[in-house]
Amino acid sequence: MNSVIAVRRRSAGRPAADRRPLPDQGRIDLEVRALTACAGIRDAWSALAARALEANPFWEPDFALAAAQHLVAFRHAGVILAWQGEPRRLVGLAPCHPRNRLFGVDALSGFCDPRIFNGAPLLDRDMAQPVLEAMLSLRQGVEAGGRGLLLREIDLAGPTVKAALRAGETLHLSATLRPPAHAIPLPVRAFDPDEIASLRQALARQGRITLVEAGARMAVRDAVEIVLAMEASGPGARAGLAILQDTREAGFLRAMTRSLALTRQCRVGLLMLSERPIAGAIVIGKAQRGWLYAETQDEAFAPFEPSRLLLALMRQAQPNRPILRRGGKPACGLDDAAIGELCLQPTVALRPRDIAARAGGALRRAGLRLAGIRLPDARAAG
Repeated sequence: MNSVIAVRRRSAGRPAADRRPLPDQGRIDLEVRALTACAGIRDAWSALAARALEANPFWEPDFALAAAQHLVAFRHAGVILAWQGEPRRLVGLAPCHPRNRLFGVDALSGFCDPRIFNGAPLLDRDMAQPVLEAMLSLRQGVEAGGRGLLLREIDLAGPTVKAALRAGETLHLSATLRPPAHAIPLPVRAFDPDEIASLRQALARQGRITLVEAGARMAVRDAVEIVLAMEASGPGARAGLAILQDTREAGFLRAMTRSLALTRQCRVGLLMLSERPIAGAIVIGKAQRGWLYAETQDEAFAPFEPSRLLLALMRQAQPNRPILRRGGKPACGLDDAAIGELCLQPTVALRPRDIAARAGGALRRAGLRLAGIRLPDARAAG
């Protein structure tokens, strides 16, 4: 994917009955760009993340640019950027693949990767619905309404989904909320304070138990190395699955955690038995939700479940900040999130003349000239 794929200029596209004045002249300019070409807008990107409708560390520049640098899967990812006003202000960033189909509905498909626990795009909290409407109208086909949208790994009760549903209603798109397509993680045992106290007492017989949490950048760097070394000495390494056994994965984790630590969005917890670390956990995110990105424990102490005890102690240290696993399952405690998929799609089916018009347009965009073959007239087809 080249640096800039396409630039489109669109207004929010509201019907007259629903038209409201928008700040900064109300004009939204859309740009489709490769993720690898977004380093130059880092400041505008960070400013958008700070005022986003829904905080999402997985699509902030500290995470996404590190992934694009180190991981092959992210190098072909594209993002839709929404700009507004002069000088231009970034009001939306959505990692999506525009999919233009001949026989199906044009759709925006959210980027999906196992490392992304939250797929919500970054939307200016004051412009979320107009930005979504403009993106859904990025390239309207001949069918009525806007194009479709598929967002994965998204909080179905979150503000992004609510804004998307309003945008879909304005553009006459039907909405479907459904569970995630991937396998749901195994349920985590319920948080039992008495059990946690028993685990702590049992470990205390082996030595002094302390929780060490790293938040500053240098402390996070050192703590991450301890977590990586601990994981590399466990069963994952024997199966060839340890992070240190993949140079790209290890490079990404190091770069991502150090960058996020600059904005206090990365915590690394270590459970110490006297002077020996026996469990480690990497949590990313801020505000009212953290995501458990990685965890490991010393297998010599596995019967004492040190990893579970560590998460319980981290949760107790910040009781107002839940820690969630991928899929929205609680790492410790009773908090969870309804993570799933949002699908918006036009309610009007394609007609034969629509398909004929699409075929003709596709050939014209490809610059093809087929001698002796006449495409059916879209006005007469069907």
